[in-house]
Amino acid sequence: MWRKFLGTLIKPTLNALAKRVSPLNLRSESLHLNLITVARSIAVDKDFRILLPVDSDRTYIDPKSIKIGFFGNIANNAYNFTKCLNRLNHSAELVIQDGWFDNFLMNRPFWEDEKIKCNSFEDALAKESQWKTPVYVRRVAYDPYMQMKFQGRYSAISEVQSMYKEAFQIDIPEDKALLLAQHMGHWPYLLAMKRYDVIQFSGAPISLGIFCPKPYVVFPTGSDLFISPFQETLFGLLMRAGYRYAQQLLLCEINYPKYLNRLDPSLVYSFAPLMIDTDCYLSSDSLTISTIRNKWMNQVGGKKFMLNVCRQSWQWKGNDRLILSFCEFIKQSDRQDEWRIVFMQWGDDIDKSKQLIEDIGIGDKVLWEPLVSKPMLRDLQCASDLVVDQFVMQGYGTSVLESMALGKPVLIAPFEQGKNSMFDEKPPFIEATSTKEIQSALECCSNDNFLKEKGLQSLEWLYKNHGYRQVAEIYTSSYIASVIR
Repeated sequence: MWRKFLGTLIKPTLNALAKRVSPLNLRSESLHLNLITVARSIAVDKDFRILLPVDSDRTYIDPKSIKIGFFGNIANNAYNFTKCLNRLNHSAELVIQDGWFDNFLMNRPFWEDEKIKCNSFEDALAKESQWKTPVYVRRVAYDPYMQMKFQGRYSAISEVQSMYKEAFQIDIPEDKALLLAQHMGHWPYLLAMKRYDVIQFSGAPISLGIFCPKPYVVFPTGSDLFISPFQETLFGLLMRAGYRYAQQLLLCEINYPKYLNRLDPSLVYSFAPLMIDTDCYLSSDSLTISTIRNKWMNQVGGKKFMLNVCRQSWQWKGNDRLILSFCEFIKQSDRQDEWRIVFMQWGDDIDKSKQLIEDIGIGDKVLWEPLVSKPMLRDLQCASDLVVDQFVMQGYGTSVLESMALGKPVLIAPFEQGKNSMFDEKPPFIEATSTKEIQSALECCSNDNFLKEKGLQSLEWLYKNHGYRQVAEIYTSSYIASVIR
């Protein structure tokens, strides 16, 4: 009886709630499905801007007259590009987005300039306030209020169209306006693009390419090509579209074309070697270097030090192969007192690496350095006799090139140019992949003359193929081609 009474009492309330909640959920599910459908359609589209069949009034543009905006500061590459281009009297700015795209520590420009040692990312970010923002760096904030105001409703389409037209004097169609309504937290970031003649995107900001009001170039640096555009999500589809809408595609690694071909075999790209600011590697503090080496020797002995400069990730870097190879290498009696290995304390597999080192009994010959900013990392690179990177894939990252700029020999996975020849000569790496090959390479590195020669070759090759004065024109030519197209 009581159950029947309570049922009679509660049922109307439950029915009323159901009427209010269910349609909302249905609308939400329907909207999400429509967003994915629209994004998938746009992801297979291309740039269909109207290009008139008449002679352009701008058949020639002085490279130093255009204003270049960099969006997406992966590993501070864009920050360094901006520095270098300004040094060459180009007009270039980096736009940093606080609160979203550029939140990661190593995407913050201060990490490139300030001397910082820390135990965590949070530790380091707390010290950002001591950095003075250069005139060529602009900061805009992600706007959570705008995000909440527009997302999740079809009625926002006309509002976004009106705002876009007023801001950029360009019409945006309904389907793109619907997608943009879900990303209006980035509206201040998009508005910042008005200042430039051409944009370069890297990383996650490539996903905003279809909303960009200016011609743009895409310059991928890793997972923004390997992974993101192949994800079956709204973000992944927008990344895919970002590549297809780009006026120019610049690739800095020889293994990138096969991924680009998976997106669209008809996409045209150019190779652009990663630009390195060689000026900041011209000199080193000999006292600092001597202090570091003495500290290492006091902690673990040894006479020579190899620095594994990359993060601890067995899948992406193959640090486990290095650990096992080093163990076999130092078993030889004449190696016991010679070589030591230095690891950087960052990456997902730190604990796995430490456990492996303990299990095979080489802990007394291994050092761990805390997370340090770029100026302090340069000191560690200078103090080492050999820099070791990854063993699991083609290509190399910024830290390898910066080590070469310091005249250091580099042990890394083989570099095979094949038909995608980017250089006249291969980089003078000490190459290895398997544990046996790594061990053999370490044997060669015990020869002082071999190490010295490889270091000199590294320096010469780096300046010729990646020095900013040598390669800047490749980039600026691409920017100009995007503008006059």
